[in-house]
Amino acid sequence: MTLKDIHKILNPDEQVAFNSIQTKRELKSGEFLIKENTIANKLFYIERGACRSYFIKDSEEITDFFFFDGGFASDFASFYADKPSLLNLCCLEDTTVLEWKKIDLLNLYKHNIKFSEIGRLSAEYSFLLVEERMRLLHTESLEIKYKWMLKNFPMVFQRVPQYYIASFLGVKPQSLSRIRAKISGKKY
Repeated sequence: MTLKDIHKILNPDEQVAFNSIQTKRELKSGEFLIKENTIANKLFYIERGACRSYFIKDSEEITDFFFFDGGFASDFASFYADKPSLLNLCCLEDTTVLEWKKIDLLNLYKHNIKFSEIGRLSAEYSFLLVEERMRLLHTESLEIKYKWMLKNFPMVFQRVPQYYIASFLGVKPQSLSRIRAKISGKKY
């Protein structure tokens, strides 16, 4: 569900209520929206920019996901369960976000069933995306994973360093280089 989809569902008064609880922020590349061990109590909409969520395992950063212009971002597990985040959400480039505090969203949900429905649909969409990604990462070949990313997130390859993409796919950068060359028909 996009921000445009949400605004289409809302009448003018509801749009005013929704917009009244949002804050716009400008962040520089390298700044964090969420740090591990804190509760993710905000939902972010990336108006312009790119972010990466990652966790640290054995002193190594493991990329969890990428978020780009026109998408919502948070650590949804932390956001919905009120538990400390296992993730860091960091800007990969200068980024403009709209943000909503969870408490303000819950207040809207309580007073208007339409907002509650939007929250439910957004949570379902996030869950389905995570399920698809987890199945793909655990069951498919690197070539299929790479092609899935090309189809669903082509901007990743123009805006994200290769070592983050390799980390997301669970391979070393050299393996990613080989599969990219194979798919593009070039010799490695």
